Amino acid sequence: MKEKNAAGRTVETTIAGKTYKPFSIAKKHSWSSKVTSLPDALKKCGLKDGLTLSFHHQLRNGDFVLNMTLEEARNLGVKNLMTAQTAMFNVHNPVIEFIQDGVINRIEGSVNGVVGDYISNNPLPYPVVLRSHGGRWAAVKKGEIHIDIAVIAASAADVRGNATGILGENAFGPISYSEVDAMHADHVIVVTDNIVDYPCKFQEIQERYVDYVAEVDRIGDPNKIVSGTTKITEDPMKLQIARGCVDLMDAAGIIRNDMVFQSGAGGISLAAMKYLGELLEEKNIVASCATGGLTKLIIDIYKSGHVKHLYYSQVFDDYSVDFVKDTLEMPADIGHYADPTSKGRTIDGLDTVVLGATEVDVNFNVNVNTHSDGRLLHGIGGHQDTAAGASLAIISCPVFRKTNPIVLENVTTITTPGSVVDAIVTNEGIAINPKRKDLIEKVRDKLDIVPIEELKNMAYDATGGPQKLEFTDELVGITKWFDGTVLDAIWKVKRN
Repeated sequence: MKEKNAAGRTVETTIAGKTYKPFSIAKKHSWSSKVTSLPDALKKCGLKDGLTLSFHHQLRNGDFVLNMTLEEARNLGVKNLMTAQTAMFNVHNPVIEFIQDGVINRIEGSVNGVVGDYISNNPLPYPVVLRSHGGRWAAVKKGEIHIDIAVIAASAADVRGNATGILGENAFGPISYSEVDAMHADHVIVVTDNIVDYPCKFQEIQERYVDYVAEVDRIGDPNKIVSGTTKITEDPMKLQIARGCVDLMDAAGIIRNDMVFQSGAGGISLAAMKYLGELLEEKNIVASCATGGLTKLIIDIYKSGHVKHLYYSQVFDDYSVDFVKDTLEMPADIGHYADPTSKGRTIDGLDTVVLGATEVDVNFNVNVNTHSDGRLLHGIGGHQDTAAGASLAIISCPVFRKTNPIVLENVTTITTPGSVVDAIVTNEGIAINPKRKDLIEKVRDKLDIVPIEELKNMAYDATGGPQKLEFTDELVGITKWFDGTVLDAIWKVKRN
């Protein structure tokens, strides 16, 4: 069939059995500035009852964007929103009021501190869903989490929406969590206090995904990126545990040229990295790569020449924020770091990782989400991802804290299953998962290995055993394994 198109040409519209539309119109593509106010951007993106908004947490306890966005939603009379933030902190205390006012009725994301504590005693109509970093990325990519409006804090952005967290007075490091949100959300708002010339020098978020750039007075306080969990411990007992982690690595033959390592952000984990750096220098060993979060400690090892490359996905202090502006070392977004549905992740080559715990049990299951009183106070972070990816996944913790046993018969909540945990390093010795017969064989003549049951007995003898919790039938939240399957349930505890 032939038709005349808008260019005046007669064209065939049925070719090889397929039907084609004739050309109809051509016009100039023009653009205008995307800069507007936050409330205007939310209205233009169609904010209404029941939608899902996402946020990242890279300003941590200094973040202003989540609170100000929900305040604007309340001002607009919007109800029953779901937040799909990567994490909340104590700075997000106003979220409790937004829950009470009905602005939020559902959360799928980490709830650290006061918000988690509140929800533990006042469950939402829908349980909180906790995922690892990699698990969240995969959930957004697969559509398990559908984001209506992604609200992305940026320390600099141009008028077309290219944005970064590396430049500006309130820089917090590369925006590593939100690329997947930008790619899959129905609408994207970049929130910034720093409009720069086009094109923005760094572009973790690109204009092709961005609907609006909301200019605000201040996105947050970068001085509060550092928290108590990102400082090296000075506690002698915890330093002993940290030393034990490095002794285990050494005995296992992990500490060698071209090793790949990562530390968690806790005080013991950071102390372990300090000792590792000292041992690398003492033995004149050069590691291939340090992955995960960037700290001054890791940068110092890099600058000393004892690690060749930094493959970081976020930064944990202001020193590191300044460092990444001028380095040629590459950031890896969270998908590249830990997406379980991808064909290759940076964590898959990990030789070792040191992680923390609120509880561990005799089956080597680890809890980082709830405390022994059942309160939901922490997210999963990269715990599951790195434990499964590392050749030697080390959990560091004391045998007991105050009157609470940390090594238990059964953890209150399973965050990371024991099948991917290789060793527990405590102040009373090292327990190795019996499944790792190869590891036991390597270290048995070099280290004193303690059965995990013996550590549990020490904890119970010192504390009288775990407090007895009585649960209601109200579901507070669930933990998911990074493949999307349900790992455990968190129930409301009856309080006296």
